Amino acid sequence: MNRRVVGLFSLPWREGFIISSPPRNPLTMYHWAVWYKANPRSEDYMQQLFAEHYPGGAYINIDQESKWQKAVLKADEVILLYPDAIGLGFARVEREVKRLLQPWAGLRALNGRRRSFRVNAITLLGLRLRRLLERSMLGEVLATLAFLLVTPLLAVKDWARGRN
Repeated sequence: MNRRVVGLFSLPWREGFIISSPPRNPLTMYHWAVWYKANPRSEDYMQQLFAEHYPGGAYINIDQESKWQKAVLKADEVILLYPDAIGLGFARVEREVKRLLQPWAGLRALNGRRRSFRVNAITLLGLRLRRLLERSMLGEVLATLAFLLVTPLLAVKDWARGRN
């Protein structure tokens, strides 16, 4: 008996967003920075990656296919195809797939970094935390604050020792 494998791809970044240089509008600059850090792979790349890992599986771009839910209902294994490392923008899709998934069916993710992993409650919790950190840029903010606080102290220390 053949297992029905369905790969679901979505690109959460709006059309035309991929530009060569950051825009000047602060909100658009923020979205561009999040996109740039995520470094998402193209649809062609993800389609080839899916075919490599799951030959014979059904590839569906849910941004273009309105009836993808029917395929999920019939699937034995659903593969979420994250174009980036952590699936930014996939929370809605994950909720919908979990709701539709048959009790016997498996749920996995394959990301643009060629990593494949099972998606369960613990994995989703970890992904949500990473997504929060990625979107809030908390790491970058803390590093900047540390730099701003430590630099004057180091400058005063060097000045006190006679170093210019």
